[in-house]
Amino acid sequence: MIFPLTVDRVFADRTRAEIGRSVLTVPAPDGTHVVLGGHDSTGPEDGYPIGVYATPAGEGRAPGLADDLPAVGWLRTARPLRAAAFHPVLPLLVLGTGSYDGGYFFEGALVLLDLASGRRRDLFADDCLREVRSLQWLDAHTLRLLLAPHDDWEDRAARSEGHLVDLTRSDWRAVPARSLRPEDLCGPRVPALLPQPTPPFATPDPESPRPGHIRSLTELPDGDILLTADHALLERWSAAGDRRWSLPADPRLSGGPLAAVAADGASAWVEARGDWRRESGTFIRIALTDGTERERHTTPGPAGLLVSSGIPLLVPVPAGYGELSRSLFRHGRHAVFRDTPRAACTCDCPWDDDEECACACACPLCAGDSMDDEEVWLTVVEADPAADPTRLAFPGTERRRQICPWSWEPGETHYDGPGVWIGETDLVMATVRYDGAVRVPKQGFVTRRPIGEDPSGTPRWVFPVDRTATALDIDPSTDTVLVALSDGELIALDATTGTLRARGHVHVHGVPVIPTALTVTGPGRLLLGTSDGRVLTCRPGPG
Repeated sequence: MIFPLTVDRVFADRTRAEIGRSVLTVPAPDGTHVVLGGHDSTGPEDGYPIGVYATPAGEGRAPGLADDLPAVGWLRTARPLRAAAFHPVLPLLVLGTGSYDGGYFFEGALVLLDLASGRRRDLFADDCLREVRSLQWLDAHTLRLLLAPHDDWEDRAARSEGHLVDLTRSDWRAVPARSLRPEDLCGPRVPALLPQPTPPFATPDPESPRPGHIRSLTELPDGDILLTADHALLERWSAAGDRRWSLPADPRLSGGPLAAVAADGASAWVEARGDWRRESGTFIRIALTDGTERERHTTPGPAGLLVSSGIPLLVPVPAGYGELSRSLFRHGRHAVFRDTPRAACTCDCPWDDDEECACACACPLCAGDSMDDEEVWLTVVEADPAADPTRLAFPGTERRRQICPWSWEPGETHYDGPGVWIGETDLVMATVRYDGAVRVPKQGFVTRRPIGEDPSGTPRWVFPVDRTATALDIDPSTDTVLVALSDGELIALDATTGTLRARGHVHVHGVPVIPTALTVTGPGRLLLGTSDGRVLTCRPGPG
């Protein structure tokens, strides 16, 4: 396996989705570059995209969609872009970010980007995270900042006033990272309104839904591709990259993490994601010929869609806070899910996280009963071969087997992720350990576990990662497990030993993408779905 991957084709390239929804467009003084700030984050771990593009030669204008120019600079920041300014002489770009944290504080960063080397430096010290509302170079040595107040505690004017600060340095290329302390950022109080968003750099197609995460990719026998996404319950694309049809998501339901093709080959079941308390209670059968809805099935409580021997199944799962307690495991005869003892909340009381439920119902979830001591199991389930393969059904108890604890370390809580079967006995699976912390990096793992040989499920190997795995598949031709992480990195592991074979990022037009779906379609060939609604056909090789 060789990184970076070569991208052969880009499907659903919806106008450079992340950068197209820019909130800030800043041209360089000489007209050679333009910086575009992305509209919003694609996830809590992803950050806000910012790209720097070269303008078309001799035209003195910002690049357009037809120019298809690569980014000459690219980064993500923890908070939205508020201001940017090119240095008048040096190949330097200074970026100011920030936002209100929802409680008291206006926090942000000052980032210095060297366009010649690509080096990035965050200039604020760790104890000095101030929102930057405007930036201006007064000359080659002096940078003027307009900063929001530190907080709005007993300060109602903090949203409309700020502090004007002039920073003078003899050589901005030599300014150390994290060298600006609170005492460096004192200045007079002046009006400081937030900058207004600029019109979108790329006008979206009014008939095309706003792109979101690709959730799943399935290759059909004829080479066509089925995808589920935040913006579409199901779409079908030809192998040449033409969209045949799309069933858009509605305001209440978006595409789930699986499209289960029914055994008749003429339809597919999709799991529609909705409100977190009723998540995965709606399942829709869609005709593959024209994308029309044929049937809708609603469960009384939260449930998950699994596939066993090609037959779609339902399993009841608890829902809460966006966590869906089941996993998608490919290439096996049995379906796998994270079997939790906690029953789903089925009452309709308007309970609140911060208050005890006052309705005196018998629901253990509302009553706050602790279930932390109960074991969470890795459970396999198989379909009834006599059942109608086009129908959805809950499998009988006799077809469910608790195999081993979901976590191989006693006392640890692991949440589910994607996985694959290797033969009939082993699983390669991704998990995230919960330790009570909300800040990234997260502690995640990719592991290979024997199923049935050891009731403890002791792993054959464990590979730690510092992000959440968004997708996982195996290339049997090279015995390589491919794992996509939420920061956009793609890693390749030896399926037998768990050793790292390669790691890197996939780029489109010079911009690293964040894979959210991954499907191996043949030896050395794979499909990647991205956080901005694109689908890439890729193969190993030089970028």
